[in-house]
Amino acid sequence: MADISPINYGALQSQLNLNPLQQGLAIRDNRVQETEARQERQAVRQLATAKFEADQQQDADYIQAVEAYKADPTPANLRDLGIRFPEKAKALMDAGDSYTSGQKRDLIGAGFSALGALSAGKKDLAIQTLQDRVTALKGSGVDTSHTQAAIDMIRNGDTTGATSYLSYAMSGLVGPDHAAGVMESLGVGKKAEDRSADNARADRALDLREQSLEASIARANEASARADRREARQGSGGGGKGGGDAYEYRIGPDGKLQRRKR
Repeated sequence: MADISPINYGALQSQLNLNPLQQGLAIRDNRVQETEARQERQAVRQLATAKFEADQQQDADYIQAVEAYKADPTPANLRDLGIRFPEKAKALMDAGDSYTSGQKRDLIGAGFSALGALSAGKKDLAIQTLQDRVTALKGSGVDTSHTQAAIDMIRNGDTTGATSYLSYAMSGLVGPDHAAGVMESLGVGKKAEDRSADNARADRALDLREQSLEASIARANEASARADRREARQGSGGGGKGGGDAYEYRIGPDGKLQRRKR
């Protein structure tokens, strides 16, 4: 029976050439790392592309919304711009912060005054208000080209464009919601038929007030005339003083009922 000697694994391992195996494992690891790195770069590119496309789409949506606002500059539509595109609204207000507090007050005053004049149909007053600002700032180095652009729009008959232009600029100074609130108080953005209805209601109220005053005057004059006749009868009969003062009633310059001697 042959002797069986213990296997010397250390000697066998020293005789085996493991370099090719190790090199193969290293190559595989490198390939795995390269694949992972390539996938990561691809994911970053896809995210960047997606963000760029989203920004472009938002810009396109914003431009479309602004164009729609130009055609219909109402307080509700201005608020909608601020709600849908808060980043754009903030950027516009950040740009407004480049003005000094005094310049801001001047712009806000002129802008809203012109908007109120346009809403009332007083184009000449709107032009004069804006022109006064341009004249006051002449030679100061302050850019008045935007104000001049609004003046040109009004002169060319584009009051809708001027309204949208001025109100959009005001939103950059006080914020969309605040600007919309002022527009509402000025009646900006109401349709022509709505303004006509408001004017008609105001005219009816004035007519009723005038009719009420006229009726009051008629009653007062009639009462005064009766008193005059009564005094005259008493005087002719010898039973009274007679010769009393006679009065008449009319509307004074202040719109109130006044009494004066005949």
